[in-house]
Amino acid sequence: MKELIKKILREEVQKRFTKSNQSFERLIIKQMESLISETNRVVVPFDENYGNYIEEWCRGGKVIIEAKYFFNSDDNDDNIFFAGDLYVNKEEIDFLSRMLQVRKSYILNVITEWYDEKYATKFGQETGHPEFEIDETHESDEGRKCYQIIDTDNLSREEMIDYIDTQTLHQARHLEKMSDNILTSLYRRVYNIHSNK
Repeated sequence: MKELIKKILREEVQKRFTKSNQSFERLIIKQMESLISETNRVVVPFDENYGNYIEEWCRGGKVIIEAKYFFNSDDNDDNIFFAGDLYVNKEEIDFLSRMLQVRKSYILNVITEWYDEKYATKFGQETGHPEFEIDETHESDEGRKCYQIIDTDNLSREEMIDYIDTQTLHQARHLEKMSDNILTSLYRRVYNIHSNK
C-alpha cells in the first residue's frame, strides 16, 4: 500500500510540474549514469555512522551523490529502517534544469525513481536490508569531503585517546575504559568530522 501511495504521489508531482515525457527522463537518467561512472563508491561503516547506512559517490575527494538510510530502534531494541534520502550536488541539478528547461522538482523526482530502482535495491541486498528505498532526493551544495577509511593499525590507544580528547568533549578517563573496537570506531568518526571543517 505504501508503494502505491508513493507511486501515485510521484505521478501527480510529474503531472503538476512539467510536461513529462520519456525523452526527458532518459536524458536525466543518462546524465546520472554518466555521473556515477565518474565517481568512486564509498560505503561508510555502519558502526561509525550512529547505526545508519551511508553510500557516497565521490569525485576528486568530494561527495557528489550521497544516499542515507535511517533506522529507528523499537521497544525491543530492534533497528527498523524508516527512511532513505538521496543528496545530489546542486550543480548537477542546475545543469539538468537549464539544459532541459524543466523544474527541479521534476528532475529530483526522476532521480529518486532511478536511484531507488537501480542502486537502493542493490545496496539493500548487499547489507541484508531488502526494505531499503529512497523516499526523496535533495540538492546538496556542501562540497563535503568523502569519508576516509583510516588505517589505525599503527596508532596506539594513547594516540587515539589524545586525539579524541583534544578534538571533542570526551574525557580521557572515559575513553580509557572503551574497548579497542569502540575506541577505533570513535577515532575514525571524529577524524572524518574534523577533516570536513
